[in-house]
Amino acid sequence: MLFKWLYIYFLGSVDIVVEGFFIERFINICKTENIILWSSKIEKGTILRARISKSDFKKIRHIARKTSCRVVLEDKNGLPFVVKKYKKRKVFAVALLVIAIFCFFVTRFIWNIDISGNDKISKEGILSDLGGYGISIGKFKMNLDLEKIKNEIRLKRDDLAWIGIDIKGTNVIVSVVEAIEKPEIVDENTPSNILADRSGTVSKMIVRNGTARVNVGDRVNVGDLLVEGVMEGKYTGIREVGSDADIYVVSHYEKEKKEAFIQENSERTGNVEKNVEIYIHNFKIFFNKGVPKFQNCDTIRTYKKVKLFSNYYIPIEIVNVTNFETQKSFKNLTEAELTEKLTKELQKELNQELNISDLSNVQQNVISVADTDGVTVKVIYEVEEKIGTKD
Repeated sequence: MLFKWLYIYFLGSVDIVVEGFFIERFINICKTENIILWSSKIEKGTILRARISKSDFKKIRHIARKTSCRVVLEDKNGLPFVVKKYKKRKVFAVALLVIAIFCFFVTRFIWNIDISGNDKISKEGILSDLGGYGISIGKFKMNLDLEKIKNEIRLKRDDLAWIGIDIKGTNVIVSVVEAIEKPEIVDENTPSNILADRSGTVSKMIVRNGTARVNVGDRVNVGDLLVEGVMEGKYTGIREVGSDADIYVVSHYEKEKKEAFIQENSERTGNVEKNVEIYIHNFKIFFNKGVPKFQNCDTIRTYKKVKLFSNYYIPIEIVNVTNFETQKSFKNLTEAELTEKLTKELQKELNQELNISDLSNVQQNVISVADTDGVTVKVIYEVEEKIGTKD
């Protein structure tokens, strides 16, 4: 059946409507002269709808005259008619050919890399490792030994328990499973000391092995001896051991900032300008002059990679650029408002620097001093932290 329809398509066919009182005679003569009528259907006894080959269309004219029937050409189908249709549109045909060649060519390369499963491992680190083995944007995707690459990256990185690499279309799909950090194994037979790796005031100590050389309430600095790897027994005397202890200190962190009562703000006016940029690999195309028409504005860019199908990306990226016009405004804050503003900003900065998400174990102290120019705010954190490193 498939061969039959391909044969019809390449030869070309036409849909005809035959009207007359001698339809059956028309059909019989067509059979006698080996003219094949496909998909034939008789309506109301006087109308015949059928499909015949392009070459047989001229042959049925004398049959129509002989049977007093009227033949109407309803539609043309197949490759000969397509070629004829676009024969005069050479530019269009050439453009179609160029697009087809372009699509075939670009699908030989990698144009997108999807990475999933990495919570702690940076995406940039994985991309760097892949790039070392020829897997990166714009690289030829053929002849890549994925099994070898997976094994070598896995052996290279201790933070990876497993990595999978699959190429679908022009998209490289990378799945990783991060390794669980191994707990520190304490060898009690190997002598070791515990030293302070940060400064603070000792708040709590739990010594399981070794001899404590500091007490709760003592101030320690980086490098101070906290637990010495020795123990003294009544019958064994002094012997060297591997130190094992949990030691906590209270550390102080602070930040300070000063601002004036009169605050300059930037507010959106409601005027918006939208533009489009196109990136073809490393080449950028602007559809405007490239400079916002607003003197002051906030710019937001949204990026979208172009793909032919689900996993067939091409090296074209469409960037929608939205410029929101802004204007300057001034506001005179009170001492309380400015103190609250600076306190929140300093707290946010300290939380980010110390990676603190829960403030329940943090003691805060806020000091604010106002003068004629503005307010100076200092935020102090007292944080209990576990310290100690083996020596």
